[in-house]
Amino acid sequence: MGSIPDGQNTVDNTPHSHRVPEPGCYAPAVTLFDPDTDKLCLDEQAKYYSYLASTGLKGLVILGTNAETFLLTRDERASLVKLARQSVPAGYPIIAGVGGHSTAQVLEYIADAHAAGADYVLVLPCAYFGKQTTPKVVENFYNQVAQASPLPIIIYNFPAICNGLDLDSDIMTALAHKNPNIVGTKLTCGSVGKVTRLAATFSPSRFAIFGGQSDFLVGGLAAGSAGCIAAFGNIFPKTIVKIFDLWKMGKHDQALALNKMASHAESPTKAGIANTKYAAAIYTAPRAGLSDAGPMFRPRRPYEEPTDAAKTKIREAMDALYEVEKTL
Repeated sequence: MGSIPDGQNTVDNTPHSHRVPEPGCYAPAVTLFDPDTDKLCLDEQAKYYSYLASTGLKGLVILGTNAETFLLTRDERASLVKLARQSVPAGYPIIAGVGGHSTAQVLEYIADAHAAGADYVLVLPCAYFGKQTTPKVVENFYNQVAQASPLPIIIYNFPAICNGLDLDSDIMTALAHKNPNIVGTKLTCGSVGKVTRLAATFSPSRFAIFGGQSDFLVGGLAAGSAGCIAAFGNIFPKTIVKIFDLWKMGKHDQALALNKMASHAESPTKAGIANTKYAAAIYTAPRAGLSDAGPMFRPRRPYEEPTDAAKTKIREAMDALYEVEKTL
């Protein structure tokens, strides 16, 4: 007869041959633009990276979705990774987003990230032609990239920006088994079921599983995730770190209570990058030493900042959590 598992970890915890991201909370940093020239604001960006790295976040994602990466030139992408490496403490983990529309593009971006000092690359599937992005295409893409990449790979699953393509846990498992330098995933699909299945297959020392938002951080941790890579870390980084720390200390009720509070504050960011950047401008920029930074935090052209009504709703949703953030 079968028996209920005793709760002990049954996966292999042997140290892996490739570096795996450490558990914790990471933020995909937003990008600052000069409102007059539409060019990068490199001095202010350096201060922003430096501040985020001081908040307890385990690492930064440079060139994630919230960096408006697909609106950047190749040179701009490379310059931001290089700037981040120069702006954070030595050894501080940097994950570089390398999303592109072809294998050739992605390999170019990986080479640039490696030269600029990134530790890992975050790889979206190529899915511009959605109906033609079959499971075989996905498998071939990741296998070819993994064979050529000088950096460990984190699979990035975000159906909303990939024509609805949603990678399941089976394909990620197969890819990781075949390619030892595939060392984790970011699940912006929000599937705690995938977290559970992958955590039942891999130890955190082999394959790190990160939720793609922080509003299910506790749910993910309970299922075996390594933490989160969350845009909300641009706004309240110390709060999401506190949730993680409370959980790891066994203070599960407190972690859940704070996560519930934060989830309401996070809700306006679901509308898009413009809302996230506006909130970062009013709550984070001053703490990073950036005054009157609002214009620099506007989305890159041709996209627009939130309406006045949207700005009011953002403040109404987030002001209470900001009072918590200031105490941490």
